[in-house]
Order: sequence, then C-alpha cells, then structure tokens
Amino acid sequence: MLFSQIGKGLQKTLIGIRTIKHLDKIKQRITRLKAHKNIALISFVVLILASCSTQPNRPTDIEPSKSPFSNTEDFKGETIETVNKDRAPKTTPQKILLDMYPEFTDSFKISQFVNKAKAFALKEIGTNASGITWDPYRKEYFVIQNNTGVLYRYDKNFKFLGRVKKVGNMNNDTEGVSFIDGQSLLVVTEANFSHRVKMDDDTIDDRYYYGESNIQLSGRPKKKNKGFEAIAYRLSDTNRKARVYAGQEGSGRYPEAKMRVVYYNANTSSGTYSLSNGVVKIEEPFDAEKAFSGVITDLAGMVFDPSGKTLIIVSQEASKVIQVNPETGEVISQLKLSGAPAYEGVTFGPNGELVFISERNWVQIYKR
Repeated sequence: MLFSQIGKGLQKTLIGIRTIKHLDKIKQRITRLKAHKNIALISFVVLILASCSTQPNRPTDIEPSKSPFSNTEDFKGETIETVNKDRAPKTTPQKILLDMYPEFTDSFKISQFVNKAKAFALKEIGTNASGITWDPYRKEYFVIQNNTGVLYRYDKNFKFLGRVKKVGNMNNDTEGVSFIDGQSLLVVTEANFSHRVKMDDDTIDDRYYYGESNIQLSGRPKKKNKGFEAIAYRLSDTNRKARVYAGQEGSGRYPEAKMRVVYYNANTSSGTYSLSNGVVKIEEPFDAEKAFSGVITDLAGMVFDPSGKTLIIVSQEASKVIQVNPETGEVISQLKLSGAPAYEGVTFGPNGELVFISERNWVQIYKR
C-alpha cells in the first residue's frame, strides 16, 4: 500500500512538472509567432518603399500574377513554410511509415529471412527481456523487462541510451511494447490491460512513465501467467482507422490456456476503461486456436509489417515466426527460428530486418 501511494504521488508530481514545461513551450511558440509577424510586416513596408523610389514608368521586377513574398522565411536558423492545402500531396500515416523503409516490398514473405549472425546479449538488462519495438520516428529501440516495467533504450546499433521506469498502478508483469507515433508507446501486461504511455523528450528526461490510457482487454486469464503477451499498432490508411492489436499467449501444455488475437480502435481518450463500462469495444477478428492449429501453440510477440498489410507473430514454444492476414488469421508464411533460447518479442529494424528479443537478454537478427 505504501509503495502504491508513493507511485501515485510521483505520477501526480510528474504530471505537474510536464504541465509547466508544456506551458513554457506554448509561451515560446507565441513569442516566435509574434516575431515572424513583425518581420513579415517590416518586409512588406520595405518592399512598398522600394517600389515608390523606382522611376515612374519603369515596370516592377515582380510579375503581377505572383505573390511578392516567398512561401519560405528564415528566422534565426528556423524555416517556416506555408503549404497550399489544395496542392499538398494526400498521404496517410501508413504511407509515411512505409516511406521510411525504401527497401521494403509488400510482396515479401517471412520465409525469405535468414539468420546471418550470432545472437548477442544486452548486458544492461540482465534477465527477463520480454518485448521489443523499433520506433522509426525516434530512431531507437525500446526493450521492456517483465516483473519491473523498465524500458531500456538503444540506438540502431544497440548502443545503450538509458532507462525509463514505470510509476503508478500499472501491473509489473509488462510483456510487450509497440511504437505509435514517436511521442507514445503501447505496453501490454499479463493482467490483460493495454496501456498507452507518453514517451516524448520530457518523459525521457524525467526517466519515468505511466499509463495515460488503460484498457482492459479481457478478464483474468484462466491459467496463471498465460494472459496477454503481445501488442502491435496498425497505423491508419486510406479507408482504414488506426487499431491496436493484442495477443493472448495460450499454451500447448495447458488446454485451458487459449491463444487469442483481439483489437480495438486506437483513438481512445486518456483514462481507464474496464470491460464492464462498454466504452471501448474489443473485437476478436478470428479464432486463433483454429487458425494456427498445427502451426504454433502460443503467441509471445507481434508486429505489423511496414505496409500494415500482414501481422507477424512469434511463438516461444514452437521457436517459429508466422505471417498472417490480420482479418482472417490465414497463415501466409512461416519460418523456423534458431540462435536464441526463448523468443519473446519481434520488431522490424531500421533497414527492414526482423529483430527478435529472447530470454534472458538475447537479440537475434534475421535479414533477407
């Protein structure tokens, strides 16, 4: 109880500090905007005076059909550019993500990947590495440790960058992690809750995070330690809303422990949502036990490919990774894994490689 109260107090303190920082940033932006307006006004006056000083019958150098102002202004090293909304290219978050992987083609198959290097250990973690995500916006890996809730940060070459610790009432059995937009992450716990957590510069500076949005995915698992293990974010695209997918572990050893894949719409406001209040609708697009029968017996980690078209799932018990249709559960491709002892999580690295995290603290990379 004492530690819970301390956690709540620290969470409230962090919220207060970040609110003050946010207000300071707003003030700075207002000051910059005023400065830009003043510069634009002075430029306009100078232009008028210059045109008045020219000879009466001399034509101006500015064509009448063009604006006398450039659509770009430089101010103390910053560039401000106005965009014509009618001419702006229409894109989606999913297409923006795909552009970050120029070598990726959506015709790929998991079976094309091979193990080209030995697994290596992340000595900072020690044990219980449970989930991994590459955040393409922040250009860094996040590895989550279960039983502590600590997030470990690494650059693209797995150089250690630091830790971010959990505060508040989030369950300690943190199993999976996924990027969202460079400002937040998703964390799933064995207590069957999905959490959206802030992971911006302020959070990293403070080195503490907490659940802003907390969504109950299911009741307590029928078999202890066989709850939700995997989480993945599917960005919005043309005619498709953003979704959060999550996977319940299941096990071939325990008939009462069933594999499940569920999702909910990602545009959920901050707060805590239980199944009983019915605010967040949890959908189960297919029967995972039936779809994956004879292929895998558990779900340990998941990630969407950069195109958002297929869901990649890693199995610890089968030491296998499968590629599935997220709407039907159809297994499109599969690959037997080697190199590390117990695969727990999977992500796509910065160059489109498959990066796996394994107990205790091993990283294994597969490339095409």
